Amino acid sequence: MVPPKESRPALAAPGLGDLLSLPIQTSPGPRANRRRRDRPYTHVHLEVDLTAEPPNPGGVPLLEKLAGLLRERKVVEHGTLILMAAATLHALAARQFRRVDHWEVSPGGWLPPPLARKGRDAPEPVGDLVATLESGSWALVGNARSFSARLSDFSGARVDVTVRRVHRERRHTLTLDLWGRWTKEAVEGLVSSLAERLPVVRSTMTRFRFA
Repeated sequence: MVPPKESRPALAAPGLGDLLSLPIQTSPGPRANRRRRDRPYTHVHLEVDLTAEPPNPGGVPLLEKLAGLLRERKVVEHGTLILMAAATLHALAARQFRRVDHWEVSPGGWLPPPLARKGRDAPEPVGDLVATLESGSWALVGNARSFSARLSDFSGARVDVTVRRVHRERRHTLTLDLWGRWTKEAVEGLVSSLAERLPVVRSTMTRFRFA
């Protein structure tokens, strides 16, 4: 069931205490309320505002390596976008989204896809991104204003994510579409994973669909 347009639950990050608190709606009684709270989603759309500052890669070897490559290439403004994208991939990998079905930059086009890997122990996509850039894809990311990827886990769920650089405001935004079967707790866990690794200012669920 698609809720009315005015039902727009807000997320706050950091400080995720009110995360995914759905608005109170009239219902026949406590049992109906409980059924609604327990119903999974088949689609969730999230909008995340980030600061202009790049994430701190300290303590994550792959992110540190990427940051070093960006410094060597003297990629500054566009490098922040790529580092934001890498930190996003790292956050999603922590929630088992490790298989890259597709990724691209705009302008620029498709990046070479990583090798297909199976199983929950597959390496995380940040390593594939570093290898892709080292293999000669710097020209594609040199003028990029956005980075998009489609990632899958190993239970049928999918995340479509785009990181955008807002040029005039010198900040970044993140949009995510979650597909499959998502519980409230799973969405909370994913947003928490992003907030732990990215300079999140605010997170908002703008659309959702119950199973």
